[in-house]
Amino acid sequence: MNYFEKLGMPVYNKITSIVILISILFLSSVLKAQEPSIQSLNTENKGNPNRLNRFSLGLKVSHLYDLKYSAFDLLSTGASANDLQGLNGPKTAFDMAAGIDVNYFFSPLFSMDFGYEQGKITGANKTEYYESSVGFYSLGANISLKRSLRAKDYKFVPFLRASISSAQYESERKLISDDFPLGPKLSGSALMYGFGLGARYYINKNWSVYIMSEYNTITTDAWDGYDYGSGRDQMLRSSVGIKYAFGRNKHVDQTLAWQDNRVDHLQARLDEQVNQAVKNINDSVNQTLASYLNRPGSKDSDEDGIVDKFDKCPDVPGLFSNNGCPPVDEMKKLEEKIKSVEAAMAKANDEPSVKTKADSNTNSSVSVVPSPSSSNTGGGKLSEDEKYRLKNELLVEMYPIRFPHNSYQINAESYQHLNTVAVVLRNNPAYKIKLTGYTDGTGSAEYNKKLGKQRADAVATYLESRGIVKERISALGEGKNQPLDDNNSKIGKANNRRVELLLD
Repeated sequence: MNYFEKLGMPVYNKITSIVILISILFLSSVLKAQEPSIQSLNTENKGNPNRLNRFSLGLKVSHLYDLKYSAFDLLSTGASANDLQGLNGPKTAFDMAAGIDVNYFFSPLFSMDFGYEQGKITGANKTEYYESSVGFYSLGANISLKRSLRAKDYKFVPFLRASISSAQYESERKLISDDFPLGPKLSGSALMYGFGLGARYYINKNWSVYIMSEYNTITTDAWDGYDYGSGRDQMLRSSVGIKYAFGRNKHVDQTLAWQDNRVDHLQARLDEQVNQAVKNINDSVNQTLASYLNRPGSKDSDEDGIVDKFDKCPDVPGLFSNNGCPPVDEMKKLEEKIKSVEAAMAKANDEPSVKTKADSNTNSSVSVVPSPSSSNTGGGKLSEDEKYRLKNELLVEMYPIRFPHNSYQINAESYQHLNTVAVVLRNNPAYKIKLTGYTDGTGSAEYNKKLGKQRADAVATYLESRGIVKERISALGEGKNQPLDDNNSKIGKANNRRVELLLD
């Protein structure tokens, strides 16, 4: 009877559990102490490194092969024996086990897993064989083998592995000649530890497959149905499995193990050279453009792309197809709006407390209440304060926001106008604003409608950043519908790439 049988199996199970628990606590404390350096290794990920996929659940199948243990060749009693081993004659089989495990990556280099497997194992020598049902609770630690310099994410990752397991077995030994049992069945638990290597392949950011092989030592020789007294046996466990990682980002195991500073320094130098080259080009273009605009007859006061010499409306941005003036229908709307406001003011002189709405055809409403300090003298004329308010309201709708080709990035020159719009909205809390995004005629209707909505959303986001609450803003995309200008010219296309602003 060996030491563990004297100790008693229930007590031995408790000792095994305590050993596994102490191992987990020790590894956790070591990893926690290394957490700052672990996070610094994730520099390849531009976002939060903690958002990388780390936790996974997997299924696996394993081949269990009983290795011959040479200590049995000469026992302490002086007798000789041949240890039973797997795949040795017709009484043995290609033994398999199946199980499940969970895995967590603490860093791009280190991970741990915990799992359970259950299966059968056989072995034989010249005269005897055994059959055993086995199960393993295993805790494993894995170290990924990666290079420091790499441009792409890893798909194939080799790794080293060490594990500690609690192995349960129920084994029976028989004669090969007539299957006669050579004693009662033996059952119990034993500590098992192993070392091995493997490789993972990432199909995508969530799914991966792996293969690994471990050399295991079991701390009992009753594993094969008979206790010789050596206290050891050996097994080769080879596994294949598939795992699913939880999360929307790529797996941390696919990232670089560490970042080489030489790459950072080289990239910084390249960025500096590129930025300087771009600055030089911009300065040259600005100087050339300035010299061109300073030529006689080349001034463009309203910056609509049409020089004043050929612009019939040099103070108002307009269309190339309309000789530099806004579209006729827009001009009519503005004229009608001005007339409606003047009519409202004329009526307000007789009834100062009445609030008047503009013509509904203008799609805008203007509430006008003369202040006591107003200089209005009647006859439909506007006071200086009312003229200032009307001017701001007209500015909102007269200047659409233009966009580059196939982009919803707001140009720097548009921010000043949007700031003015924000001031008007802040000074008039009753106003709401409708933003409609348009494109030129290039591309499909579906794509352009989406792009138009993105442009309207970009303007809405900027107005929100200037203090306008979201509930006062509506944004929609019309795409290439309702073009303002000819889509066959560059200037016409540029005029059509716009977001129109309409006060409500």
